[in-house]
Amino acid sequence: MRPRRDLFVYVAKPGTRDETIGYLTGWLESLAGHPGFLGGSVLVEEAEELLPDTMVVIMDFESGDAARALWPKIENTINPLYPDDKSDRSPDQGPAFFDDTAERVAAGEPSGLRFTRGDGRVARMLHIHAEVASEVSA
Repeated sequence: MRPRRDLFVYVAKPGTRDETIGYLTGWLESLAGHPGFLGGSVLVEEAEELLPDTMVVIMDFESGDAARALWPKIENTINPLYPDDKSDRSPDQGPAFFDDTAERVAAGEPSGLRFTRGDGRVARMLHIHAEVASEVSA
């Protein structure tokens, strides 16, 4: 089996950048001990090419099976992966990266994003469940 790497792209609720980094880091730490969970990272976009406080959570698993075994354990909890309101079936909000949302935010207008994950801390923009096909180390 190949390793699996899951990526979740979020935008933090305005004014909560540092608190959200701490929350996401703590949430990853809470997964320690789950069979096959190898760790993770919280990245913060820093080139100002996306919406303010765009963050990426990376989760590494030894296999797809190990990743899939985690979902039933967390799907009914408050966490950044699932909506806080479990009846919410709205799609990821990634199109906001490609429309006029960034310009509106720069002009001082609200983003229009829905902060529906992680107890209202984050808007989930995009997620990817990926099998690691190759890796290169320097």
